Amino acid sequence: QALSADEIANPGPKNRMISTPYTKLMNSNNMVDQGAALILMSAEKATYLQIPTERWVFPYAGTDAHDTYEISHRAEFHGSPAIRIGGKTALELAQTDLADIALVDVYSCFPSAVQVAANELGLALDDPRRPLTVTGGLTFAGGPWNNYVTHSIATMAERLIAEPGSRGLITANGGYLTKHSFGVYGTEPPSHEFRWEDVQQKVDAEPTRAAEVEWSGVGTVETWTTPFDRDGEPEKAFLAVRTPADTRTLAVLTDRSEARASVAEDIAGAKVTVRADGTATLG
Repeated sequence: QALSADEIANPGPKNRMISTPYTKLMNSNNMVDQGAALILMSAEKATYLQIPTERWVFPYAGTDAHDTYEISHRAEFHGSPAIRIGGKTALELAQTDLADIALVDVYSCFPSAVQVAANELGLALDDPRRPLTVTGGLTFAGGPWNNYVTHSIATMAERLIAEPGSRGLITANGGYLTKHSFGVYGTEPPSHEFRWEDVQQKVDAEPTRAAEVEWSGVGTVETWTTPFDRDGEPEKAFLAVRTPADTRTLAVLTDRSEARASVAEDIAGAKVTVRADGTATLG
């Protein structure tokens, strides 16, 4: 069922808040009963089986990498070195660039994952000529735990066949926007064999941030999210806090009134008192 932007963005009886600022329809949904299948074979085998060449889709290139698994050590939460480096390298291996990519599917477990990936890859968020998904997103096609990419590759193949000569880019991720994979596909035979590269060494050379585990003191809120209970009430707020030394610590607001405040107000940059046990209070 196609839904409007307002239906997706606004909370309601069938679209409760999950964790601010995201409603249920902004998150991946593992309760979708669908299936997808991929068949990969050599051009020689496809010829033997008399599969029409206009039905052929070629994988050109792929890359893999992961950002640091230690979330508190990431340099910034609004960026991803693995996406930036992995995406750029996949296009280079495919001997193409973003301007030649007609179709895109960005892994869409939640909105910030799409926003981060689009920014790192240089994709516009609102280009009607090149939407960021060919499936509609994880809420509507497949579920989490990486099976969604089976759907996106299968759908991309169908779309490419319908637009002969076009090329497509697919991204995938796992964990807390941690593990990343990229694939470039097209209907024209590539001038080279399939190419793949692990770009982890380049990603590991990117800067990270020092983190404090049992830090206490007054810091500032870097970013936060507030989970809701099933009655629509804020439960608590998880915080990333910058210390006076510009290191990072993670903390949680356990007071429900402060959790409600974290929804009603923009608390980025607000002072927060953190205790050694990880609990915190605003101010």
